[in-house]
Amino acid sequence: MHSLDAKRSLVLLPLGDRPLLQHIVESLVAQGIVTIELIVCHAPEAVEALLGNGDRWGCKFRYHLAAHPERPYRSLKIIPEIRTQPWSLIHAESYPCVGLADAVFEKPTLFYGITDPVRDAPSAAKLEAWKGTAVFAAGAVSDSFANQTIEELQVNLEGLASSSEARVIRVQKWLDASTPASLLETQTMLLGGSLDGIKINGMEREPGIWISRNVVIHPTVELTAPLYVGPNSRLNRGVRLGPNAVIEGECIVDTNTTIEHSLVTAGSYVGEGLELNKVLVDHNLLINARLGTGVDVVESFLLGGLNQPRKQSWLILRAQSVLAVLLILLFLPVSILAAIVFGVLRRLSYVSIQMVQLPSRENEISSRGYSLLCLGADAWSVPRKAGWRTFLRQFLPGLFAVAKGRIGFVGLPPRTPEEIEKLPTDWRVLYLGGSAGLITEAALSLSDPADETQRYLADAYYVVRRSFIYNLKLSLKYFLRLVFPADLTS
Repeated sequence: MHSLDAKRSLVLLPLGDRPLLQHIVESLVAQGIVTIELIVCHAPEAVEALLGNGDRWGCKFRYHLAAHPERPYRSLKIIPEIRTQPWSLIHAESYPCVGLADAVFEKPTLFYGITDPVRDAPSAAKLEAWKGTAVFAAGAVSDSFANQTIEELQVNLEGLASSSEARVIRVQKWLDASTPASLLETQTMLLGGSLDGIKINGMEREPGIWISRNVVIHPTVELTAPLYVGPNSRLNRGVRLGPNAVIEGECIVDTNTTIEHSLVTAGSYVGEGLELNKVLVDHNLLINARLGTGVDVVESFLLGGLNQPRKQSWLILRAQSVLAVLLILLFLPVSILAAIVFGVLRRLSYVSIQMVQLPSRENEISSRGYSLLCLGADAWSVPRKAGWRTFLRQFLPGLFAVAKGRIGFVGLPPRTPEEIEKLPTDWRVLYLGGSAGLITEAALSLSDPADETQRYLADAYYVVRRSFIYNLKLSLKYFLRLVFPADLTS
């Protein structure tokens, strides 16, 4: 899978709105199977976090850690139900869309499917083979069975089938994540509604178009069914999405990008002007399912993750400090005048707020702080659009913190420890890995700065796009907003 499974099990890859493993579990539950034993070796904590103990479905789940992943069947010997009840063995990367409970016979029942051909081979290279699911009658598991490798078990079971000692059921439709191409094929069947009993939950905004919660879609976006967009995602101007596309969630698709017959995993950034067809995107990993190749894209403006911290160079920090001192001296008369005007009209005075120094760890929120001067205690606590008020109340007083190297000119909005602790977990992790600044993406790009969803997406967008050039663009946009305010009421 070209390292797609480096950090998680293949069965945790998304299939529409849920991980593949959850679809399998819910299919088994619908068939009346209420006891499920999970033998895991890769990312076991993630599997258990997803499924829990089974109470959610009225079932009983038990977990077994495979100490030797190459011989995973040893755990079968300690499952007592196998001795008294029929049982099914499922390798979850490939799951047949049939009723397993109806396939109980005295002989083992094997489910065969068509294997993917070798890349660049003709279609005739496709073969029928056992794809990892079998139903067995009640009986103890022998030592020879338990000590087999996956390859040895396949050879032995296919030998039983060829000698008529096992029944064979041929299945056309599978939930299959064994290869990138098969995963995308399964995704296409799911979106098209051709997988019996396995569907995408939630509301269809239009036939074949599922849009989850907190999704921001630019009016110029073109959506072609079927497709699914997961929660907290953002589709920018001119994006063309679909058909047969899935955006798992927490993603940003940038301007004028086309995505068809593809999957984008959670937390990914897809850059501007790209054309993606039959690919899988996992942060900076791009897998071409047609060619069977994968590549790590090093240019973060093309593909990237939304939680990748980057450190500013020492030279840039020093240059910012020097420039901040010059701006303090240049705008000193303006700062004094602003203090008088705001003090008389609104009774505001300069105050110092304790903000959290970024980047920071979870356990450092209360200990890593700095003082940020601002005009009025609510200068930063109330989200505002960029304009003269934010310039006078936030930017000019905040130059003292920039001069000390505590904060940058451009970055994420400064926040207090209390504000950070109230952020949702994903947002908090993303924020703590970033860098704070006086000029923010949220103040410049949002129609409603008070909208939490828009502010989260603005923070995520900046974390991905930030660079020296992008910071210059935001700074220029900020000062142009002072000369040509987009909204005089802000």
